[in-house]
Amino acid sequence: MKITRIAAYRVLLPLKEGSYQWSGGKSVEVFDSTVVRVETDEGFVGHGEVCPLGPAYLPAYAGGVRAGLRELAPHLIGEDPLRINRLNDRMDQLLKGHPYVKSGI
Repeated sequence: MKITRIAAYRVLLPLKEGSYQWSGGKSVEVFDSTVVRVETDEGFVGHGEVCPLGPAYLPAYAGGVRAGLRELAPHLIGEDPLRINRLNDRMDQLLKGHPYVKSGI
């Protein structure tokens, strides 16, 4: 089995309670989430998600997830999705640190 496509989608998740209050008077009303779709040549599809705590916590986090995925995805096409350790090693070679980016895959 081989990975044939990796796609990332931005999904804005409004909070059921309306907003979440942070210290210093900051608040967030929507979480900027990223849903990752991994497709294989055998028709299997898997999904992952990375959902940061909002821009009052780390402003570049959500955009950084999608930027990191754009860097990683082309290099994982053709890899066997069942070889998790190899995929993790490959992602670590391609992008140092940033485990939150890799967690979506």
